[in-house]
Amino acid sequence: MNSDLPIHSLLKIAILAEVVATAFAIVAACAYPHWLYAAVGLTTLMITLMPLLILKTYDYFSPWSFVLLAVVTGCTLQSICMTLNWPDEQAIDGFFLLSQEPEYFFYPASIFLLGFACFTVGYFYFGKAERKPITVKRDFNRNNLILVLTLGFVFSSVASIAYIRFTGGAESGQISQKRTLIKTTDVGSDDDFAQYGTLKQISKLTGITFLVLYSFFLSRHENLNSTQFAMIGIFFLGACLIPFYSSMRAPIIWLVLAALGVTYYLDRKRFMSRLFVLTTVGLVFFVAMSMLRNAGNENKDENALQRTVRKLAFNRNGPGFAKTAHIINHIPDTLDYQYGQTIAVWLIAPVPRELFPGKPMVHAGPIIGRAIYNTHVSGVPPGLIAELYWNFHIPGVIFGMLFIGWLLRAIYSWFRNCIVDPAIIIPIYLFSVIPVGYSVIGHSLGFGSIMRFVDFLMISIVVYLCTGPLVQQPQTPQQTAVPTSAAMGTRRERAPAQNV
Repeated sequence: MNSDLPIHSLLKIAILAEVVATAFAIVAACAYPHWLYAAVGLTTLMITLMPLLILKTYDYFSPWSFVLLAVVTGCTLQSICMTLNWPDEQAIDGFFLLSQEPEYFFYPASIFLLGFACFTVGYFYFGKAERKPITVKRDFNRNNLILVLTLGFVFSSVASIAYIRFTGGAESGQISQKRTLIKTTDVGSDDDFAQYGTLKQISKLTGITFLVLYSFFLSRHENLNSTQFAMIGIFFLGACLIPFYSSMRAPIIWLVLAALGVTYYLDRKRFMSRLFVLTTVGLVFFVAMSMLRNAGNENKDENALQRTVRKLAFNRNGPGFAKTAHIINHIPDTLDYQYGQTIAVWLIAPVPRELFPGKPMVHAGPIIGRAIYNTHVSGVPPGLIAELYWNFHIPGVIFGMLFIGWLLRAIYSWFRNCIVDPAIIIPIYLFSVIPVGYSVIGHSLGFGSIMRFVDFLMISIVVYLCTGPLVQQPQTPQQTAVPTSAAMGTRRERAPAQNV
């Protein structure tokens, strides 16, 4: 997994151009207050990009890349739309500003930028120390692999079919539509609060088996044959079943990104060709789901690019500045300080409601939606900075963001330095670690950590069952004398235990 690449000069030029754009937005905000939104969004992106100007090499599938993705899609793009009043002033006011003037956002802007600065320092400064390597002496067992992946595919398929049946099925006429049975935020109403989260979690097994199978094939074969491609395709389609049915585009995007990560680490020379193929597949699913969800509701005056920007920018699921500002300004008058409650409650999230009928609602989103946006069912996740402020005020933002930045880098370093067959560790890392920064920053600390830990346990158990103790082959004196760097060999010859 140690796959740093030189940072291309074009990327550094792009970062410098972003710095110039940030300076322009800050100067413009001094004369025109509504430019504050763009200035905050661009400054946030500049803070998170600046370390790349200093680095010489970079792992493009490190967790920080997905923090940057969250900032671009969930903050910077929104802020620019707010300043430019795109697509129209009424839409911006109703969705983001809520009829507030720019002065309303001054204080939250300082907290927001302080939080991202602490997060960046925690990741690149406090978390940069290398961790002691962990050695895992296991290798794939073909018989175990076939049995476990087959059973995982079957269990996942059964869970997917059960979920589809319990939520209306194909006969409902609603394919690729947002699907929920929540009619009230009263969690004591079993009929109205059924979400079948356990079935959705079990259905993730197909995505896990897809990544494990793909990693195994790439690590053991120089070229994949048609049968192997067919198996990979079947597992991929199975993993997309529930997301496509429920119009959840994010799981499919993450699955495509994880598959690209497997190629990046295990088959670098074919990365660009498979980037094209996997991106095309992801776009096909994205466009098809969007067309089914918005059939008959598309704005004829918008082109495809404008519709894509609207879908990315007009949501409250990321680390949006406007959302964070509203939450901060409603504390403590409308929203009382929580002192860790919104974080601790996620410890019971993995417990099925069938086993714990009195389980409280773990999402803080409905509380925020009702208090700020006057929504009665759908929720608005707080985002990390707003949640830390909501629980522990400014000290929570400073020390919390420093600690989480350090922890994210530490977890990455542990995986990076693990001595094990790359095909074993890489699926675990891609499935459960790279989404952490994105989920924590945009959603909440509890969701981004506890639910990713559940994903980690699931894929770790699957990988463990697919492998067995590593059998060390006896070496002759001549083999022992060969330097490690020369003994790496080709993909077929490479020893299974190595620094990844």
